[in-house]
Formats: sequence, C-alpha cells, structure tokens
Amino acid sequence: MNDDDLNELIDAFTAETSEFLQSMETHLLAMESSDLEQRKAAVKEMFRAAHSIKGAGSMLGFQNVSAAAHTLEDCFVILRDRTDLSALEATTVSVLLQGVDTLKKISVESIHHSDVSTPDQRSNLEDLAQIHAQFETKYAKPQAPPIPAASRSAAPETLKLIFEHELPPIFNRLETELSQASEADLAKSVTALNQVYYQLSGLAGMLQLPDFGKVAAPLRDLIDFPDLTLERLQSQGWAIAQNLQTARQQLLEGRAILFEGCANELPQISPPTEESPASETPPQISPSPNLPLPQSPTPPLPNLQRPTIRVDLERLTELVNLVGELVINRTNLELQESELRGEVKRIRRSIVDLNQFGGQLREEYDRLSFADWRGGNGNSGLGKIAGSEIEFPAIANSKSSLTHAHFDILEMDRYTEFHSTAAEVIETAQAISQSATKLDLLAMKFERSTDQLRRITEQLRSRVMQLRVVSFSRAVDHLPRALRDMCLTYDKDVNLLLVGRDTKIDESLLDALRDPLIHLVRNAFDHGIEMPEVRQASGKPASGQIEIAARHQGGQTIITVADDGKGIDPEIIRHKIVKKGLATEEQAQEFSIAELYDFLFWPGFSTVEEVSDLSGRGVGLDVVRTNLRTVRGTVKVDSRLGKGTSFIIKLPLLLSITEALMVKTDRNKIAVPLDAVEEILHIKASEVHTAGNQPMLWWREEFIRLVRMQDLLEYSVLGPDGPSPDPLTQDHIPVLVLASSEGMLAVAVERLIGQQEIVVKPLPPPLSKPRGVLGSTILGDGKVVTILDVDDLVGQPSLANSSIAPVSGTTPHMAPSSSQSPQILVVDDSYTIRQLLSLMLTRARYRVVQAKDGLDALEKLQNGLDCSLAIVDIEMPRMDGFELLRSMRSTQRFAKIPVAMLTSRSGEKHRQMAMELGANKYFTKPYSEAQLLEAIPKLIKH
Repeated sequence: MNDDDLNELIDAFTAETSEFLQSMETHLLAMESSDLEQRKAAVKEMFRAAHSIKGAGSMLGFQNVSAAAHTLEDCFVILRDRTDLSALEATTVSVLLQGVDTLKKISVESIHHSDVSTPDQRSNLEDLAQIHAQFETKYAKPQAPPIPAASRSAAPETLKLIFEHELPPIFNRLETELSQASEADLAKSVTALNQVYYQLSGLAGMLQLPDFGKVAAPLRDLIDFPDLTLERLQSQGWAIAQNLQTARQQLLEGRAILFEGCANELPQISPPTEESPASETPPQISPSPNLPLPQSPTPPLPNLQRPTIRVDLERLTELVNLVGELVINRTNLELQESELRGEVKRIRRSIVDLNQFGGQLREEYDRLSFADWRGGNGNSGLGKIAGSEIEFPAIANSKSSLTHAHFDILEMDRYTEFHSTAAEVIETAQAISQSATKLDLLAMKFERSTDQLRRITEQLRSRVMQLRVVSFSRAVDHLPRALRDMCLTYDKDVNLLLVGRDTKIDESLLDALRDPLIHLVRNAFDHGIEMPEVRQASGKPASGQIEIAARHQGGQTIITVADDGKGIDPEIIRHKIVKKGLATEEQAQEFSIAELYDFLFWPGFSTVEEVSDLSGRGVGLDVVRTNLRTVRGTVKVDSRLGKGTSFIIKLPLLLSITEALMVKTDRNKIAVPLDAVEEILHIKASEVHTAGNQPMLWWREEFIRLVRMQDLLEYSVLGPDGPSPDPLTQDHIPVLVLASSEGMLAVAVERLIGQQEIVVKPLPPPLSKPRGVLGSTILGDGKVVTILDVDDLVGQPSLANSSIAPVSGTTPHMAPSSSQSPQILVVDDSYTIRQLLSLMLTRARYRVVQAKDGLDALEKLQNGLDCSLAIVDIEMPRMDGFELLRSMRSTQRFAKIPVAMLTSRSGEKHRQMAMELGANKYFTKPYSEAQLLEAIPKLIKH
C-alpha cells in the first residue's frame, strides 16, 4: 500500500470516527428523555459504534484508539447487561459523555501524532480506565461458581496459547462474514460460515472441550436452517459470536463454560466473574433463561449501509458547476426551440400567401389566353389589348405545332413560357409546403426531446446537489450537549429547539458554522435567558428556550438563532460606546438601532461589566462575523426588550437552481426569487394612498409601503433610450408584494415578463456583495441578469424615512455649509466606521466622500475627485490600504494628497510599513475624536 492509499484510509477513518463519536453523544443525550425500549436500542447503537472504532483503529495501527474504544465498549456492555435502564441516572450519562470526550481526544491525538504514546495519551487512557472501574464498582456482578474438573483442560498452558493466538483470527473471520453478508451473496456467506464452524468444532474435538463444541453447535443449526434470511443470519450469528467470545474468555481465566438453555436452543453464556482486557466482544446476557432460538435477543447489528466512496470536494464542485452550465444551455435550447416554432408558423403563413399568388397567376394566364383567342377571332370587345401585350412566345416544339395545327385554341391548349413559369411557381410552393410540414414535425420532435432533456437535467441536478450537501443537523448536533453542560454548571433550565434539521447545506459550510453557532448559543444562554426566579417574576416560564431554525429562501440558507430572554437594551450599547470613546454622547444619540447593534460585533466590545467564563471578553460575536465572512455570509440582529433576541445568518448556496419572476425596471431585466413573492397585483393609480410623502397600498386589511423597484437598487445600467417612466404614474401598475424576515413590502415595476428557472451564481471573490443583490444568472440568450436579495431590500434603513428619493451609490451625509470646505476621502470597508467618521467630519464642517475599499477610492480619484485628505484603513478587500498608498504615491496627480492611516493594527511593523510608503499620520482604533480633529487641519496644510 502506497502513502496515498494509506492517507485515504486514514481520512476515511477520521470521518467515520467523528460520525460514530457524534452518534454516541447524540444517543446519550436522547436517553435522558426516552423510554425503556429506546434506551435499549440506543445502548446497542453505541456499543456498535465503539466496536467499529475499535476494529478500524486496530486495522490501521492506532492501538491507543483501539484500546480506548474497547474500554468504552466494555462500559456500554455494563450499561446494557447490569443496569436498570428504566431508572437511568443523570450521573451515569454524564460519566459516559466524559468517556466519549476522552475517546475523541485520543482519536485526534493518535491521528495527528501517528499513535505515538504521549503523556496526554496515557493520561486520557487512564481516565477511561477509571471510568470503567467506576462502572465495575457501581454495577458489580455476581461471582461465578468454580470450574468443574470435567471442563478443565489437561494442558492449560497449551490451551491458553491456542485460545490466545489461534481463535482470534477465526472469530475475526466470523464477525467479518456476518458484517459483510448481503442478500446477493448470502450463499457465499453461508459457505464461509460453514468453514468457520468446522474449524471451531475441530478445535473443540482436538482439545477435548465438549462444552466449547456445544457453544459452536448453534452455528451449524443456523447454517442448515431452511429458508435462511439475511436478518436471521446476522441477528443469531452475532449472538453465537458473542457466546463464543465469552466462552473463550472463561476458558482463558480457568473457569467453567456456563450456559443456560436446553437442547435445540441457543446457549446463553453466563458472564465470567472478572472482565479481562483480552476480551474481543463483551458477553450478550439473556434476560430469560429459556429463550428459544428464533426469539433470541438481537445483538448490536453491523452497519448495513451500502458501499460508499469518498470523493475530493473540488471534483464535486466542478461537477456542480457543470450541471449549472448544463441548465443554462438547456434554457438556451428551449429558447431556440421556441424561435424555431415561431419560424415554422411564419413559413406556413408565407406558403398560404404563395399558394394564393400561384392560383391568381394561373387565373390571370387563363384570362389572358382567352382574351388572346377572342382577339384573334375579331372580338371587338377585347380590342383594347394590343397584340404585342398579350402574346407570349410559344414553347418551341415544331413537331407538336404541326401535328395539332388543325385544332383551334378551344380544342387544344396552347402553352407559353409564362404558363410554364406559373406552373413552376405553384410546384415550388407545394414543395415548400411539404418541407414546412416536415419542419413542423421536426419541431414537435425537438420540443419532445427538449422536454425529456428538461426532466433528465432536473433529475441530474437533484442527484448532483445531494452529493455536495448534508443535513443541517451535522452543524447543530453538538449543541444539545454543550447547552446541557452549561445548564448543569450555571443552574439554568434552558431547552434547545432545533427546527429544519433536515435542511440541506453545503458540506464546506459546516466548519464555518460550528463556531458561530456555539458562540450564539452561549450568548443567548448568558446574555439572553434570565435566571428561573427572574423569569417567573416577569411572568415567563422558569424554563427558557433557544430555537435554531434553518430554511432556504431565494438561493440562500437562512439560519435563525432566537431566544425568549430579556432582549438587548439599546441604551446599554449607547453607554458602552461613549464609555469606550468610540463616539461622543451627541453622536451616540443619533445612531439608529441597526447601527447600535452593529457595535456588538466589534472586537473587544461587550455589554457586560464583569468578565466570566461565558462572556465579557467581546470575542464571541466578533468570531461569528469573522467566520461567516470567510464563506461570504452575513449576520443581523433583531431584538425586542423583554421578549427576546434573534440572530439571522444568511449563507449563499454554492449553486442553487430556483424559480424566479423576471421583471423589467429602468429598461433592465431583474430576477426576483419566486419564494419571496407573496402576491402579484395589477392595481390602478387610484388605489395608491399616501402617508406624508410615502405611497401606501391597502393589502389584506392593512397598509404596507409601496416603493419603486429602481429606488431600492444602488446599481443600474440605463438602456439606450434612457430611464423608463415612473411606474407609479402609470394608469395600471404592476406590483409585487415581497415577504421577508423584515416584513412585507410592495414594489412597483415597469413590466412583468414571466416566470423562469434560473441558476443562482453568487458573486465570486474578491467582488464584494452589493446591498440588495444576491448574485446573477445567465439567461438562455446569454444575457446576465441581476438577482435581488429581498431580505436586504426590505430591511434597508433608507426605507424607514422615504421611499421616493432614489438611493445613490454613496451613503448620504449632512451637506457642508460651504462649497469651499475641504473635502476628505474616507476609505474603510466597515460601514459603521465610515458612518462614524462621516458624521464627525461633517459636524466639523468638512465635506466627506466615502469609499468602501482601496480600489473604490482609486477609481474615485481617477474620475476626478478632488480631496484635501485621505483617511485610510489598512485591511480591506480587493485593495488594502498599503496598496492604495503605494498607488497614490507613485501617481503624480495624487502624490501630494496627505494620507492618514486609521487601523486596528497597532504593531510597530504596520506603522513602519505605512511610514515607509509615505503615510503622513498613523492612528489606531479605537481612535480619539479630539486628537483626530486636531490633527486634520495640520495634515491639510501639510
């Protein structure tokens, strides 16, 4: 086996071990609130998981993992065989959870250090041994009677060697055959088990151990059972395997092989007096002494999952992207099919016209021929037609002319070139008509093939997406354990409600979600949920609740973490902002609720006065936002004082194919996710009401805001004919009622185009996500269309005041008192920082222009922005502050603009780099407003 194969096996072992450990933890937590049968089933599953880890660890050479799993396996055996599961104690669950944690530590250490025994490893193994000893002491078992002489071996040393070294391979083969048995290969499994039986019975006969032979005898009966099923083979086979293991252990300890039952029944081996670490599989104890073979207790069944393979995530990503391209090209094919059908209809209409023209042509020829004949016979009625005008050259056929010379024009037709041309036109029209019929048939076949392709593509998309996604439960299964531990430690009673556990999320998001979710749960537990006596005093139940819900909406995964606690007091945040020097008292009073909540995510910002094990360091929510940014996710806060707090996380799907409503606004097509459209209306202008300057719409017994679509978007591309008319001034207004977590909003558009399936493509890094834009899609004709983020649009602060004034690309700020005031460019990727600086500088009577990163600032300067000073952050997307400073100093137009760096990096290395690149001043966050305002005039005069 080469290194690559070994690494693949180790990766598979790591993933499977993690799943088994999580399964054990989940079952232990569930046992506290389940009934007896469910507890028995949970113990069996945990035993199977520990047994699987033990076997896999031993196979790959992780002996510490194997030994630790074996110890935990013995604990589960004690739990299964010696405890009253109907009266399970919470302390027992807690001790076993500690054991699972210890096994998890040992697994991680062994994989990272190639199973080298370290002091930590030895300490962890000792901890597990102590847990096992506690179980042995607490749940002691009765002493077994001494071994009769008849069951003793004449050569104990030889017997011990054989049973220590010869039997394990046979038992391993037995367990392997039982684990890998399938309906298709049942006959092969029976043949292999037959060989195992002959080995065991032969060994019992050679060593003169009739009792051991009796233990193996049921295997023979099982193999010969008529109409043997896979379920019977595995359930009874595992019982026999465990009895054989127990018998081996008893003989190694010099004890008698004791089993209960009678002839034709499956022997139930009584357990030995003491556990031995050499035991491969713990004994299966029967609750009844006379249990017939078909009803024997079912041992932990092996994992019956179908064979699986592990695929590199990058390959799956490529496959998903190809499916997206396939959907786009299928849409293009459907568009071409529609155009083909239209062309066939147009050809048919032209053929009808051509046939009419051919008929008219023939009628005209006949008329002219008859007029010629009448004129030749001296009919004065047709004398107006000159001979030269109505005569057509006859077709050259002298023989025919001579033969039929004695026939007049009524007795024999005369053919001219005009008649032949008319006939050719008519025949050509008929040929085209036949071709059009064939085209029509081909178009129908094309349509059927396109429909079939649509169905196949939909199935392929569904299957491929399932390869890349996992259940949301994978991200939250560890939270019940964490919350349980916190409740025990801090004397709170909090329930955790998980909604949408089966919601599918991209597997690559799991790691980015785990830390934010645990921080949000800890935050809700500590800051949100009150103590039981406080809750009861305020009329709430003593037990608090934290709810985590996941759902899909408009090409995004929406995760909400909500509690029913005390909520967030905005005044406490204002006080903290002023206390930390982040803003003055006057500035803090002008912050909106959303801006105040944004401070909660600042590094080092906390609303509590005292630091505890749970909170007070200002780290948790900072970690939440930082981790989510790595996967282009966002988080928002919504809180009601005394009612509770909700944190709303939005994550873009890797690839989402969804239905969208195509609309036109400002002569541009826009895609609106259909699951965000509550209703589509066509209203009259008279139905629009106003509240002040705000248009309102009466909808379902309430007034909701009515806005123009173009007022919501910061980015637009004007069509060649200029902007479209105001939709609110039309006689009939198309309106979309949009629903989001922020509420309802009515949006007026220029025109509704129709529903269409689209591929949602998030904007790739380093492009930053514009507000209100979810991503883009490619239509069948190759045009790129913007997809709206409805939650962003409905919840934007600018809608709180007026929806009529268009939203510009830059953040609005107070107008300066004089056009001659110095203009300052503020460059920072944080919206809150830009707002704070703009507010401070505007109050100081400076004009302010904002840029969200270095590239945005450089574009503004290149477009002619005249500024007297630039205040620049260092760490920004697309172009950081150092790169912007270097570009400005290397460009003659901008080289003399003073630059002040304002960053959270206070290290000397960053300061020195800024000064070497040409910075005039270096400030660190949190900054002093007084010092900054004092330094600005000096920098401008510099």
